[in-house]
Order: sequence, then structure tokens, then C-alpha cells
Amino acid sequence: MATYRTVVESPRTPEEAFDYLADFENVTKWDENTVSSDCLGDEPYQAGARYRVVTKFGSRTMTLTYETIEFERPGRVAFRSGTSMATIEDTITITPNGEGSRVEYVADIGLKGVSRLLDPVFSLIFKRVGDRAAEGLRVALDAG
Repeated sequence: MATYRTVVESPRTPEEAFDYLADFENVTKWDENTVSSDCLGDEPYQAGARYRVVTKFGSRTMTLTYETIEFERPGRVAFRSGTSMATIEDTITITPNGEGSRVEYVADIGLKGVSRLLDPVFSLIFKRVGDRAAEGLRVALDAG
């Protein structure tokens, strides 16, 4: 399993940071690999909300369906997706930090079947992609 973990300090309150990150349509504003993200229903801010996400991976574009699997305002939100080759889970934990917040973002990608043989190489690629997304997240959460 490839795991990427980052911590971002933000001047936003935990509620502000949560509201921004729990709306998964905002992922396009901070992750340069995400082409689009659209809520598939009328209720985006709750467990069970689903998003159609178009993402770039190398020269390929993939369309994924993400579902909000945890929604505990203002402390934790998690999303899950998957393909025939992998399961993807993003978990965001937000805690107060002075007048702002501390945001921990953990992304796990579990490869399935024979794809697991590629895990060491995939982990290196995932770190580079994650570092770019983390920098975008840092900028977005500072923009307030």
C-alpha cells in the first residue's frame, strides 16, 4: 500500500478549513492532477455524498467516483474511491491550532492483484504527486 501523509498549518478556523475540504469539488483548486470534480447529488456536505472526479495520472486521464465515508464537522472527513486495480482513501483530520487549524491529510492507495508488484515504484511516484498536491493545499488554506 502506498501512503502519503502531510500536515498543513492554516490561519483558517477548523470550521472554515473543514467546510472547504469537505466540499470535494474544491480539490480542483489545490490538486493540479485533478481536472474536475462534480457532486453527483443535491447534498454534498454529508456522509454518502458522491463526486465524479476526473484526474490525470501521467499521460492518462481517469474518471473516478468518490464517496464521502466520514463526515464529522469540524474534525474529520474521509473519501473513498477505487478501480479494478486499486482502492483509494483520503482522510482529512482537522484540529485547532491557536486561532487557526492544523490539517493532516492522509492518502492511501492499495493496489490489487498482480498490480501489487508495482507497489515500490508506485510509492515513489505517489510521493511526488502528493508533494505537489500538499503545496497546493498549503496555498489554498492560506488564501482564506
